[in-house]
Amino acid sequence: MQTAVLPRNEQERLKALRRYDILDSQAEVVYDELTALASYICQTPIALISLIDAQRQWFKSKVGLAASETPREMAFCAHAILGDDVFIVADTHQDQRFADNPLVTDSPHIRFYAGAPLVTSDGFALGTLCAIDRKPRDLSADQIQALKILARQVVVLLDLRMAFKHIQMDAEELHQLNASKDRFFRMISHDLRAPFNGILGLAEIFATEGPTLAPAEFKDLANDLVTTAKQAYNLVENLLEWSQLETGAMPFQPARIKLDELLKTVGQLLAPQASKKQVHLQIASAGTTLLQADPNMIQSVLQNLINNAIKFTPAHGNVAVTVTTEGDRVKIAVADTGVGLSSEQVERLFRMDSARSTKGTAGESGTGLGLLLCQQFVERNGGQLHVASEVGKGSTFTLVLPKAD
Repeated sequence: MQTAVLPRNEQERLKALRRYDILDSQAEVVYDELTALASYICQTPIALISLIDAQRQWFKSKVGLAASETPREMAFCAHAILGDDVFIVADTHQDQRFADNPLVTDSPHIRFYAGAPLVTSDGFALGTLCAIDRKPRDLSADQIQALKILARQVVVLLDLRMAFKHIQMDAEELHQLNASKDRFFRMISHDLRAPFNGILGLAEIFATEGPTLAPAEFKDLANDLVTTAKQAYNLVENLLEWSQLETGAMPFQPARIKLDELLKTVGQLLAPQASKKQVHLQIASAGTTLLQADPNMIQSVLQNLINNAIKFTPAHGNVAVTVTTEGDRVKIAVADTGVGLSSEQVERLFRMDSARSTKGTAGESGTGLGLLLCQQFVERNGGQLHVASEVGKGSTFTLVLPKAD
């Protein structure tokens, strides 16, 4: 028995075959009808649509044969895909390549074989449409031409099948995206209306009762107004950042970042907040560690993560920022001794349909968008964001970013 040599483009051919996602799929009537037609036209008891995998030939459709696959080294079709024309063996007993082939000497006792290659538009032979008989014979010119035409129709069906699956996947993805965005904008509408209603209410009090308010009352109302206005501003700012990311309008300017300096800046910005809440904030030195990333995005991520850690840590708790290096990656961990998250909360943390503002341990407000933006910023810089948390014990958010050369 002579085993067929591998095509010169074998690896690319196998990739093309995988692209169709057809192997081991269920039988389909449209393929079975073409196989039956090939059997009828060629007047053979057996007809197959055979696809040549790395170690086997697998039959997408078959007439007159029970097996679903055979080893590739026995496959007549493995020879057929090496050429462009119909491959014909008139009598296997007279052909030294196949005379002792187990498919000849044993069931199905092949004596005649004709296989038309299934060639894709980019030139890859995936397998054949073949006609097989148990007695020696030949095909007429018309039968050979018909077998070629049917083989081309098999490829057309494969292309249509692949295109339909892609359309289904795109449609499902679009459906999920639209559903998520609908929920997202409903959340935005709700959360944005609340602070503006607060601002309008406070402004109305100032307009109608301002002259009669005691200094202490006036100061309390003014502080409430500032807090509410900041909340509205932060929400609008997050929304604008998110829309810029979605539309590709946000500038992306990666550079070499001195991590120690960046952490020092973020620490100085958030130290008053930690002090006011009596949370101990400790930021370890990163030494001479250099990152390759967009500095504005990474500063925003660090501020969000440390701010959240402070927000969800009660008074006298701890927030620690540590830096480690592993190969070409830098890990920045923000760990707190706060309220923690359940596994279900962690799973929903970065989902748009679950984004919502959550009050901190001292009633601090948020926009519900910060972590969504963090994740997108991190991924835009070729990094990952991991979460480990336990209810009542705290959370650790680990930012993994590429180290500069």
